[in-house]
Amino acid sequence: MTNLEQLLNTSKLGDNLAAIDAIDQLLLNENKPGWIKELGKLREFLDTGKVQFSIFIKDENIKQPFLSFSGLPGDGFCPGAGECINFCYSFRAWRYPAAFCRQVQNTFLLNNQAGQSAILSALDKILDTREFQKMARVDFRLYVDGDFRSVEDIHFWMEALRARPKIACYGYSKSFLELLGYDTAMDVTGGTWPDNYLLNVSGGHRHTQSIVNHVKRLPITRGSFIAVPVGHKVTSKDHGTSEHNKVLRASFGRKAFTCPGKCGTCTPTGHACGSEKFRDLDIIIAIH
Repeated sequence: MTNLEQLLNTSKLGDNLAAIDAIDQLLLNENKPGWIKELGKLREFLDTGKVQFSIFIKDENIKQPFLSFSGLPGDGFCPGAGECINFCYSFRAWRYPAAFCRQVQNTFLLNNQAGQSAILSALDKILDTREFQKMARVDFRLYVDGDFRSVEDIHFWMEALRARPKIACYGYSKSFLELLGYDTAMDVTGGTWPDNYLLNVSGGHRHTQSIVNHVKRLPITRGSFIAVPVGHKVTSKDHGTSEHNKVLRASFGRKAFTCPGKCGTCTPTGHACGSEKFRDLDIIIAIH
């Protein structure tokens, strides 16, 4: 097992001391200044609990213009993942030390009440800025990287959204058993889903069609978002061209809305993945 794998395993378990030890081992053999700096900051966070990386991101990635949150992706963090592991773009972010360390930090923050309070405080601080106060609604993508790990994660986020109705949140998830578990718990307690979250049923999962059908009946579900193989390598500049869309639709084989690759540009009045206007319509993108 590599030291990086050890750090990921300790992140799955939420073991701060073991994670610090894994970072110390990584630093013994690291010679790239960027990794040395960011791993040192991550170690400081794990040791003191003081947040070292921006919990939320806004406008840093031209492909994702909305407020967003990420955790660690992959085995142990995305419980419903199936074949998507083989082409998951989130792993590419690990080329950048700050992106990787932010994912680790955010994953640990979700593990306890103090960390969750830090997440909510950071979110409220953003919403209280002049830029966001002027907005009638704040588009928020929950989990650019990673997914709901548990019913407890879902409960935390749904209550956070319920208390902040100005947020218009959407996401892509394969955590179907966890979502259904939360739905069952609400049936028992008489609770409801918040009005400001829309779910895109993400393709590449490991679940049966029966489970998928149950998730599609949840009131939060907009529809499916599916990554489609088109038989050749696709780059970011290919998305949205008429030639590419023709190939993409032919590969998918049924009616669907084609994603242009850059969030926020697909319609004149908003984005399809977070819109009730596109409920029950498949949205597709080529595997890239």
